[in-house]
Amino acid sequence: MSNAPTILVAVQTLRSFNQALSGMSSDQESVANWIRRYAESDSRSSTFPKDAAIGLLSHLQNPVFANANLTSEQQAWSGLMSSAEQMLQEENNWIGQKSAQQNATTFTRMFGSDLTWIQLFAQANSVPSHWTNEYMINYLITELRSCQGSSGAGAIPHTALAPNVSQNIP
Repeated sequence: MSNAPTILVAVQTLRSFNQALSGMSSDQESVANWIRRYAESDSRSSTFPKDAAIGLLSHLQNPVFANANLTSEQQAWSGLMSSAEQMLQEENNWIGQKSAQQNATTFTRMFGSDLTWIQLFAQANSVPSHWTNEYMINYLITELRSCQGSSGAGAIPHTALAPNVSQNIP
């Protein structure tokens, strides 16, 4: 494994440490174990070098791994950690945006051309035109259940939701 500092390996190291931090609620020793495993021993199974772990701990101001005690390579790793933190934050923002985009488009992608049919059904059944698609589908489910009676779709539990006040205003 190359020990040359790279931003991707710095991000991997930080991500691994953050997992150990997250684990502290169920295992008080998770960070101490992380330090022993990655910074104090030469682990062949690690996806990042020992110097990266030491550089991260120095960056986080761990008193055992102070800058004065580091090799130049460990200092180089330490210097990359601010950028790694920024990249993880940008990645979290990106994940949030992708999640929002996924949620915002799921309905359209799920039904595609069926949306036209749902809107026509809603018009034929006098559903107010300002209702969003979610409420039109909700209405469709309610109508289907009532048509089926206590068997078929009528036997499937469903909680009908009414549009909120802002959607009742034309």
